Amino acid sequence: MERIKTLTEQEKTDRLIDRGMRFLGLILYYLSSFTLSGAGLFSVRVPFSIGFSAVCRGAELIASCLGSITGCFFRMDKTASLGCLIPLAGTVGTVLAIEKLGIRYKKIPILSVSVFLFTFASSTVLMFAQAPTLNAFMLNLCSSLLCAGSVAFYSGTVECIHSKRSIYLLDSHSFICIMMSLCTLLLGSSEISIFGFRPARFFGSFVIITAAFLFSQAGGSIAGTSIGTCVAVSGTSIALSLCYGISGLAAGVFSKYGQLVTALVFSGIAGVFALIDGTPEGVSVFAEAAVASLVFTAIPKKYLIKIRSEIAIPKARKTASEFSGAKERILNASKAIGSVSKCVESVSRGIEALAPANDVIVGLRVKERVCADCKLKGNLCPEKGEFSAIIEKLSQGESVSAEDFPADFNVKCPSVPRLADSFNRIYASRSAVNALQASASRNREIACGQFDKMAELLKELSVSVETDAANLHMKERTALRVLSEMDFNVISISCTQPFSGSLRLKCTVEEIPQATSLTRLTAAISSEIGAEMNPPKIKECADGKELVFRRKEILSFRFGSACASCGDRRLCGDYFECFRTESKAYVIMSDGMGTGGRAAIDSAMTVELFSRMIRAGISPETALGITNTALAVKSDDESLSTLDVAEIDLFSGETLILKAGAAPSFYTNSGRVRTVEPPSTPLGILSNIGFSRYSLKLRGGDMLVMVSDGILGCGSGWLKDEIKAARNPDSREFSKLLLDTARLKCGDNFDDMTVVTLIMEEK
Repeated sequence: MERIKTLTEQEKTDRLIDRGMRFLGLILYYLSSFTLSGAGLFSVRVPFSIGFSAVCRGAELIASCLGSITGCFFRMDKTASLGCLIPLAGTVGTVLAIEKLGIRYKKIPILSVSVFLFTFASSTVLMFAQAPTLNAFMLNLCSSLLCAGSVAFYSGTVECIHSKRSIYLLDSHSFICIMMSLCTLLLGSSEISIFGFRPARFFGSFVIITAAFLFSQAGGSIAGTSIGTCVAVSGTSIALSLCYGISGLAAGVFSKYGQLVTALVFSGIAGVFALIDGTPEGVSVFAEAAVASLVFTAIPKKYLIKIRSEIAIPKARKTASEFSGAKERILNASKAIGSVSKCVESVSRGIEALAPANDVIVGLRVKERVCADCKLKGNLCPEKGEFSAIIEKLSQGESVSAEDFPADFNVKCPSVPRLADSFNRIYASRSAVNALQASASRNREIACGQFDKMAELLKELSVSVETDAANLHMKERTALRVLSEMDFNVISISCTQPFSGSLRLKCTVEEIPQATSLTRLTAAISSEIGAEMNPPKIKECADGKELVFRRKEILSFRFGSACASCGDRRLCGDYFECFRTESKAYVIMSDGMGTGGRAAIDSAMTVELFSRMIRAGISPETALGITNTALAVKSDDESLSTLDVAEIDLFSGETLILKAGAAPSFYTNSGRVRTVEPPSTPLGILSNIGFSRYSLKLRGGDMLVMVSDGILGCGSGWLKDEIKAARNPDSREFSKLLLDTARLKCGDNFDDMTVVTLIMEEK
């Protein structure tokens, strides 16, 4: 009861918070509409609040209408108020009609046209009621067009607010809509002044500094020019307004030197313009720029760097959302295949539950064949348990005869020989049916296992599709920022990394700037994307020059092996394979159950299946499950084999040892020999199986030795001594030395033996 009460109180708190946030949101809509109602361009009122109200709905529409009405009464004369209230009423009516009719197609164009018609019609009627002039007519036309155009970027801004879109996920369209909305708010609030200090100009200065730091000189100059224009048309002298564009450009040029330098440059140039102007308004402009610079420097640099890395990179082509459709389809396929497995299991349980016991079926069949027409069956044969002793003897694998029936039953029943013969025949037939049913049940279980593994594989792919795409996308954006800061004009850029492949960064630039240090460029890109890259290969292309960076390997390896079969037979029960991809090296070893041809088939099948799936990009755990199921269906006989896997990242030295029933492995680290011996289960025993995992890091000069259990027939102490005593040996000769030593120690009765040696080298 106490828990229920706590949950209820939590729900009440959440509701209270939600209502408070909604109330604050409505206040924001009200203030925005109030501010927009007073926007002016060259002494002409432009009621942007009408366009803003056109994109609002429900309570937000009411709040924006109230803000617009309040602004009309407090900030406009009677004629201008009518020119705002009449089109506002018409626009609200259009919005309500669209909602009532459920119109979704081209809704924004319809609203824009309606705002233009209502605004232009009302302003024209009011103009003719006074003294009509061509100049007034053109101003009304331009004002109406601006109001109609504002619907487009207000709708984009409101959509971002409703979807609660993170600033890191804004696309270019959304960013432009928000910036345009802020500029109109700046126009609407430009009249507010506190002892000559205008908050609107302070806010504009802050936006310019931030844009300069995030977007370099392009962002600073564009933001400065745009806001300078807004400030000029709102009443500030044109000469002072020019300082915003010049200050923004200069701040963007020096943004590469850090946050403090950007702020000092911006406020310093604003101060120069204030001295040149020599008026109190010039001093106010400098004070506003200085305060904005101070606020900007107070923002932690890590947040600005994060924003710049996430959203302030031009020409970024891919986003994770482009892959969300593929991820969703793969995930749905995974769920569907998993449901097939559950359905098969459910049906199997139902079949087993409905199947009667074996002795009941045999007894019924015998009675149908022998006792159906017997006149004594009602008096002589009881209904239950009459043949339990007979069934018990048959279940032990023996046949029955007339002597096995009770003596009194033998005297009274005339068909005892026929009964014994029928019992033998029907029970043998039923045993064959049971064997077939058991085989079918096993096949159903194997099929379910395959479906489960396929579902796991698809689920794994669905996760990796979006994760890998997002990761590579961020590397593209980061590399693009580095190139842009080094004055490269980047035309296109792409970052690719196939499964277990090396990272490749390919970019096309118009020209390589003079005095560019490729070593410095490579070091900067490597540091930013978190991977050490080789210097780029450069070639001419149609659009300019193509630079291709590839990740740098730090390790290579020398591989050696040696093996011997039990009794020097032609076939060895051990099997191994060593291969490498662009970024990783793999050693896969298997030891089949027993010796000879049967063990050789099992181990070879295990290694070949597993290695093919690894090459195809399937994770080791999923590949293990599929291989385990394949061994189970290979034949009716039991198939057992071990699996020993080493996965070595040649770019970092990170190594993963995976074992399923395999013998211990050995590696050297700082001159010491260490053993990898986690407990594990071989393949072919259980339907669900997993690897035992062990992680380590190999460096240049380290050695990894993998062996089958035949090598350890005489213990492992001698093997550790040999590995410790080795000094940069030849990998093949060292493997043969270990094999010969093991054969000598074990004598003539040795098992299949295999040794694989990897010696790491730094590049």
